[in-house]
Amino acid sequence: MVNGQGPVDAVLVGYDNAENLGLRSILAYLQTRGQTAVLLAFRPGDDARILQAVLRWRPRLVGFSLIFQHTLDEFGRLMRHLREGRVAAHFTAGGHFPSLRPEQALELLPELDSIVRFEGELTLSELLERLDCPARWEEIQGLAFRRDRGVVLTPPRPLICDLDSLPPVWRDEPQRLGCGVKVASMLASRGCLFNCSFCSIRQFYGSPSGPLRRVRAPRAVVDEMLALFAQRDVRFFSFQDDDFAARTVQQRAWLHEFMRALAEAGLAERVRWKISCRVDDLDAEMLEALQRHGLAAVYLGVESGSEAGLRALNKQVSVAQNLVAVELLKRCGVAMSMGFMLFDPSSTMETIAENLDFLEAVGADGYFPITFCKMLPYAGTPIEAELHEAGRLEGPATAPDYRFDDPQVDWYEFLVKRVFTGRNFRPDGNVARLQAADFDCRVARAFGDYEVSESNCRSLQGLIGRSNALAVETLRSLRHELLSHGIDYLLEEEQTLVALAEREWRGEAAIDVELARLGQFQPMPPTSMMVHHDRS
Repeated sequence: MVNGQGPVDAVLVGYDNAENLGLRSILAYLQTRGQTAVLLAFRPGDDARILQAVLRWRPRLVGFSLIFQHTLDEFGRLMRHLREGRVAAHFTAGGHFPSLRPEQALELLPELDSIVRFEGELTLSELLERLDCPARWEEIQGLAFRRDRGVVLTPPRPLICDLDSLPPVWRDEPQRLGCGVKVASMLASRGCLFNCSFCSIRQFYGSPSGPLRRVRAPRAVVDEMLALFAQRDVRFFSFQDDDFAARTVQQRAWLHEFMRALAEAGLAERVRWKISCRVDDLDAEMLEALQRHGLAAVYLGVESGSEAGLRALNKQVSVAQNLVAVELLKRCGVAMSMGFMLFDPSSTMETIAENLDFLEAVGADGYFPITFCKMLPYAGTPIEAELHEAGRLEGPATAPDYRFDDPQVDWYEFLVKRVFTGRNFRPDGNVARLQAADFDCRVARAFGDYEVSESNCRSLQGLIGRSNALAVETLRSLRHELLSHGIDYLLEEEQTLVALAEREWRGEAAIDVELARLGQFQPMPPTSMMVHHDRS
């Protein structure tokens, strides 16, 4: 047990937006081994606070969670700041990029002493046991470190087959949704059976030996949910599984057992939960059954509204299947968001038009806010290898990029990025605020012990529809002007581009103002809340 001050064996540093279950699992495992560790949530520009905390804890080791390579510069600055602040602890890192490219990670981050590759629970614990004996590091599976001006890679550690052997992962204090409901992130599985060309999950879990996808026992998952519900009043569970509802015979049996366990524990009507899945995981019968047992929200991996784009991304589904899945979620009234890549390496002006038609089709009713991005070539992915072989991969490791075959698409992507980055990606942007409000509205409705103004919910759906329509209209106008006049004319004349951007930004600002006028969801009187808990 850590008492609030050092020394400790390890300080773990990483983003904690979705509770960083990877780091928290390592933290919990270390504690079962009698090794003391604390977790520090990281935000860019937070270097001074992290330094003061590390000096206070006086760890033997500092571990950094580098899930995505675009965070390398941020963590590199933090590591330099810690070294300049006289932190002499062993520095190690884990995550997708350092696991798949350990030599490159050690080169880019010279402050690092080692890399913990792939699943980190056992490897980090063994590293702590042998930290003062570098001669024995080669005995540790899943480790990379410098020696004699080279890098030593020990054999990858086999994956942990029995996920239930790992200790539960809980926050000290549950987070809350905007409507006040306490929420916890959970994992019921690790890995994915598919091999989408843009995703590094398959490479991360497929490089060591072991099953591509492993699951916990359904009743163990429900037991953890019940404990969090009973002990901490958690009523919403956000599953961080890469593909919760995989469409296999084994996973269908798992889902049915999971639902039976929820019903037997008395949780089916008292908690709600969210999953991520593929479009071909869903069918009406299964979705309705899951909803009866508490499913309230789905993140859907759509990715493209173009057949050519889906082939390039190796999604192994069709545009028609994407549309069916979205409509199915709408009919069931499940809250939803979707991943969507307006641009991928195969993009042409024609496939962009197909993507815009798709976004209009799914977003016109305002059921959820549409958002879109450019596919990034993450290290170790099949599409990164294809781009490299074709001579199209550009940029540093921290910001890999590519050009399109048609220069017009390059210019179009350039303009879209300038106009829509704030809307799509800022924490206070249009999409984030509308998503949060929509989610709060649907969750509050689902529980019934929060006052929900139906007129406000209808107004919110209208605002989402306006935001979606405005975005598609601006995207189409940019495309039309580029095809009609060419980039040279637009850059020289300027006013057309300025007017389109200002129309989009003014429209977003107006939607933000109206959103702020909508009321918040308020808890019902305490007696109503107590009746809910008495049933437990």
